[in-house]
Amino acid sequence: MKIVELCALVVCFGALGCANRGQTDEEATAAGGGGAGDATSTGGESGAIGAGGANGGAVGTGGAVAPGGANGTGGSTGAGGSGSGGVTGSSGATGSGGAASSSGVAGSDAAAGSGGAAAVLAATPPMGWNSWNTFECNMNETLIKAVADAFVSSGMQAAGYQYVNLDDCWMDGRDSSGNLQWNASKFPSGIPALATYVHGKGLKIGIYETPNTETCVGIYGGIAPAVAVGSLGHETQDAKTFASWGMDYLKYDLCKGDRNSFAKMRDALGATGRSIVYSINPGNGANDVCPPNTCSLNLASIANMWRIGFDINASWASITSLIDQDAPLYSYAGPGHWNDPDMLEVGKGLAANEDRAHFSMWSILAAPLIAGNDIRSMSSATTAVLTNTEVIAVDQDSLGVQGRLVATPATNLQVWSKTLSGTNVRAVVLLNRTGGSASITATWSAVGLPAGSATVRDLWGHTDLGTFTGSYTANGIPSHGVAMLKITSSP
Repeated sequence: MKIVELCALVVCFGALGCANRGQTDEEATAAGGGGAGDATSTGGESGAIGAGGANGGAVGTGGAVAPGGANGTGGSTGAGGSGSGGVTGSSGATGSGGAASSSGVAGSDAAAGSGGAAAVLAATPPMGWNSWNTFECNMNETLIKAVADAFVSSGMQAAGYQYVNLDDCWMDGRDSSGNLQWNASKFPSGIPALATYVHGKGLKIGIYETPNTETCVGIYGGIAPAVAVGSLGHETQDAKTFASWGMDYLKYDLCKGDRNSFAKMRDALGATGRSIVYSINPGNGANDVCPPNTCSLNLASIANMWRIGFDINASWASITSLIDQDAPLYSYAGPGHWNDPDMLEVGKGLAANEDRAHFSMWSILAAPLIAGNDIRSMSSATTAVLTNTEVIAVDQDSLGVQGRLVATPATNLQVWSKTLSGTNVRAVVLLNRTGGSASITATWSAVGLPAGSATVRDLWGHTDLGTFTGSYTANGIPSHGVAMLKITSSP
């Protein structure tokens, strides 16, 4: 993802955009948008989805289900449908006694949920793994099967991770009918067989393509003559192929391609009749990013998740830059459509404090949690971070509210708050971006809770800290570290 030399390769395994893969730490830092100094609200964040929320259909609070949706009972016809510019999905599975629901964005519909509410594809931020950050082009079916096995044995599946995603370099031209072909040396059993294996573990599988003629690392299939392996001009054909192979997730990466193809692929996925989470990277390099409301795309009507900035790397500067870019975009996130600050770098060489801070911030930002480490051999410390179910519950909260920066008590000391399901419940991250330890105070007025007493729980210590009035102060937060809390106003 970050190695510019890969752009010249003809056979490689890529991720988020060839131009994006030449990133330096300095560029990542420079790419930051409005951040610590952005406007803060003292009344706490609202539960509304905001500007992007209408696209793809509204979701009632508490009615969301896990990504992909499970068949419910007694569901009624879904209220989603084709939002402003959104996809009208094909009829979905029907819950026991219920009518088929309709989805909001890409793919076919999730089943009607219990209680009559329509389920939404990617109702909570997708959770999974992507091959690029660790393996780049060096992946094959043996690796992917081992990763699926590790999902189960490591506890990641039990913690909520679902998607095992192939990135760039899986493909090898097209056949005489123009159908995509997989690299037979890497996938001798074929990708449909690999999908069957992954599904057999109770997991889902994803794949990668570009709205271009070649992929981000320069794969342009075939030898004489060359055959375009990108999906530009093949959107309908390729969407049908992915559905027939059993794919559950598509990552569609611009890399100097045609941005108009994003909507074409959305429609093509929706026409397949299969629920396929649609993840897009509409940017092309550090100087051509495309977060919501900055370019011509209505992202919430096109995709389930969209990259908001340049490629991440395993550095504190890169992580904080993406946090700052995501900070003002909270109104665009909600069930079925999410801001994506890129894959996780947990377990990729950051300090332990930084890994916890990184995971905490992605969770409070309601970001997709897509791991990028080698989960087959991760340490117990890395496993503990990635499978912290109390932190994951913040990310997966059914309201789908993205957290906001609500106070900056001092330079590089920040208070973030996210509204959770229930009455007067907040997740709070106290983020220390300084070079030394620090104490940070969260006041109830800043995080959006009423005056009076509230209970505080430490989500990393898995400990109830007690009842406090008006505020809580965490002392000795380490450099580049966090305290992550669940604060509930007392009755």
